[in-house]
Amino acid sequence: MFRYCLSALSCVFFPALAAAQVCGTINLTDEFTPAETAFLEGQIEGVPYAEGLIWRASKEGSDVVVVGTLHIPDARFDPIVETLTPEIAGSDLLILEATREAEAEMAQMAATNPELFFLTSGPSLIDLLEPAEWDQLSAELAQRGIPGVVAAKFQPWYASLVMAVPMCALTAMQAGETGLDRRLETVAEAAGIEVASLEGLEAVLSAFTGETIEDQLEGLRITLGTQDPENANTSTLVELYFEEQTRASWEVSRVLIEREGIEDGLQMFDEIEQSLLIDRNVTWEPVMNGLIEGKDAVLAVGAAHLSGETGVLRALERAGYTVAPF
Repeated sequence: MFRYCLSALSCVFFPALAAAQVCGTINLTDEFTPAETAFLEGQIEGVPYAEGLIWRASKEGSDVVVVGTLHIPDARFDPIVETLTPEIAGSDLLILEATREAEAEMAQMAATNPELFFLTSGPSLIDLLEPAEWDQLSAELAQRGIPGVVAAKFQPWYASLVMAVPMCALTAMQAGETGLDRRLETVAEAAGIEVASLEGLEAVLSAFTGETIEDQLEGLRITLGTQDPENANTSTLVELYFEEQTRASWEVSRVLIEREGIEDGLQMFDEIEQSLLIDRNVTWEPVMNGLIEGKDAVLAVGAAHLSGETGVLRALERAGYTVAPF
């Protein structure tokens, strides 16, 4: 669980964090070496639906508009929201990864199942980390308003998740800005359109909490070792998204991991991709098909879920839909 993957996922749990307009508009791919560029292109080559943000899937009795989202706020979402507002208003339902209501359940889950988020027994992070590691972690979390006495009891995966939030996000968080999925949910609510979700937060949590404490600590150490004070990595992911290079926005992490020289980094990335992208796509497919059958809908999911053989666009093809750019 390291920064490049968690920076996007963090806003599932902290939905008003990270605004790219505040955090900068750096695109590290502009500085890639020819070898790095070739490596990135090789990862994308042949991947179905590697580019594009908004699609229309149609078959008799059902019309589905599919949009790839970011869970982080950015002013550049304005025209996307404007485009999708009439589509949502004319649909039967809006489908999201998780609804606002599911986010509210997160706080309840922390209260009812604290062992998922906190070390409720045994050694704390002060004991589990080397002194220098703990000093760095406690200093980083203090900047995010979390005192050391609280941080010491975080489960390592949860500490990694909080650390994935860029420091430049704090202003946006205080201003109450939200990502594209929450903005579309607000549109649906205003229009009286039903909002449904593909999964509960338990499904995402299980991908983190299922790891051993040793694996979680390794992920936390990698997060500590790949801090991004200039927010260049996060900014690169966002810039590629707005260039509609949705697969590249995911795959660029492999290049950045290689550049950092992280031991077993690509293997860890593959494991995260399997649990947080591929496995979830497979689980979503029958749920999605059941929700959209015979209905007009807008489906808004993280942009990385659009492409690939297990992506939602291929899943719609398997369900008999004709898929085309919006």
